[in-house]
Amino acid sequence: MFTRADFDLYQPRFQSDPEWNGRRLDVRRRLQELGERVQAAYAQLGIGLERRESIHNPHAVNQNRVRRQRTQLFRDRKARKALQSFLGKELGKDLDSSQNNAHLQAGLDADGVFWGLRIDPGAWYDLNSLLKRAEDEPGRAQILAACRGVSGFQLLVDGRGPRALEHMSSRDWRDLAGILQPGKSGLDVIRRLPPAAAEAAGAALEEQVMEDLLRLSGLFRLACWTLDGPCGASL
Repeated sequence: MFTRADFDLYQPRFQSDPEWNGRRLDVRRRLQELGERVQAAYAQLGIGLERRESIHNPHAVNQNRVRRQRTQLFRDRKARKALQSFLGKELGKDLDSSQNNAHLQAGLDADGVFWGLRIDPGAWYDLNSLLKRAEDEPGRAQILAACRGVSGFQLLVDGRGPRALEHMSSRDWRDLAGILQPGKSGLDVIRRLPPAAAEAAGAALEEQVMEDLLRLSGLFRLACWTLDGPCGASL
């Protein structure tokens, strides 16, 4: 799926060089194909997703440095419209950005391949939804059930303090609900492979990423705001 030369594209000396745009475009197309497969698989589960790839050339939006490339999948237009109607025009105007939605992602940078679920501070309504579930039962039991068997992932808060997702207890989730601040905190459920391991995995890596992202579908459902969820009536 990826070779060592692909990861080298994101070394600092190449990040701002447009000469490598063609190579990065090739990576973007491979990520797009993976994203389309995930999108189709989630559609079979009844979850509509929109797919978007990060920009592959140095530009003002990435501070003229391509540090990483990703495919990102988040709530589709129909689901965004429902959330926009609930939030109102002013709060809902930025929902077309993946960063303002809980999203699945798969990508690569100089340190290797990464994939998982991400909730940026801009997706405060999604983080709030997950935390509201974590405050009490049966919400915490639902979260634990969604994480059961999802091995290999680390949960990070604002990029720090990694802990194994599958080993998190009911008390751990309750504590997170009391600490995290929607709108200020970000949450990652992420898995990584260094370049050498990713290259050695070959074509099997794509299947592993696919399977892992599908295993996160339960947690993704619980994190995404819905009208009938714990934050559907008040935020």
